[in-house]
Amino acid sequence: MLAGVDVASFQGPPGDWTSAAGDIVWAAVKLTELEPNGTNYVNPDAKADLDWLKRNNKGRIAYLFGHPSVGAKQTVDFFETQFNQLGLTDSDAVALDLEVTDGLPAGKVAAWAGEVQATLHARLGRPPLLYTFIDFAKQGNCAGLGGYPLWIADPSSRAGHPVVPAPWKTWAIHQYATINNLDRDVANYPRESAMVDALGKTRPLHGPVDLGGNSSAIAATGWDNGRMVVVGIGTDSFVYRTRFSGTAWTVWVKVSPTQAKGNLALTSSGGGAGSLFYIETSGATVKMTTSNYGDTWA
Repeated sequence: MLAGVDVASFQGPPGDWTSAAGDIVWAAVKLTELEPNGTNYVNPDAKADLDWLKRNNKGRIAYLFGHPSVGAKQTVDFFETQFNQLGLTDSDAVALDLEVTDGLPAGKVAAWAGEVQATLHARLGRPPLLYTFIDFAKQGNCAGLGGYPLWIADPSSRAGHPVVPAPWKTWAIHQYATINNLDRDVANYPRESAMVDALGKTRPLHGPVDLGGNSSAIAATGWDNGRMVVVGIGTDSFVYRTRFSGTAWTVWVKVSPTQAKGNLALTSSGGGAGSLFYIETSGATVKMTTSNYGDTWA
């Protein structure tokens, strides 16, 4: 499991919360809240928070606080505008914070949330998380949303062992405690790359595919079961990888500990094993290996 926190303007800018957060792998940051009274709220600390996470190589989730009495399209339009202005990337995840009804019946709340989630998914190309709490879900406000990854608030259970309410069968993130005014979470993934693959932007399965990225050199290899991996040297001179997981191409994830130059080489063998070769800027040749079809390299 991966340690994380979620923050809004209540926590202040990064200097106010990053020390208390400790050794986190990721963080979720509130971006927007389109309020029933017509207020278009943008978290004033969102850019600073997200920039700090990027500089420190932390995973990022951008979320909106939802009001079911406000139009779903307007809610997503507002969030998407801020999402794009802040320069979020293919590896970033998104989420809907659903915890108020605005006085609407459960069926209408769930239908509104379903429209928001479907629109986010279609426009941003990644499965949006759904944040909620147990009693809220049990009241029927999340009916039909079980296909979206669950971010559950359950402070009554120890970290990584939340109660999972219907309609879900499993969970993606557990918010398990609030310590020093900071919400603590764990993500149900074995490593950050798996979290990015699951929640980041995916690419089409068939036809010409724009894999994105901005590489000065690439190399590719594949395995008999159809799994493939492509590596490239990014604009920061580190080696990145994208892979075909069996259903879609994943986002680019940095895999090299040092900067590279020149060409790259990839090989694959049985059981998901493979080797990556690159030349450091010093001229030394580095070999990295994988045993899980290019997911992680060491």
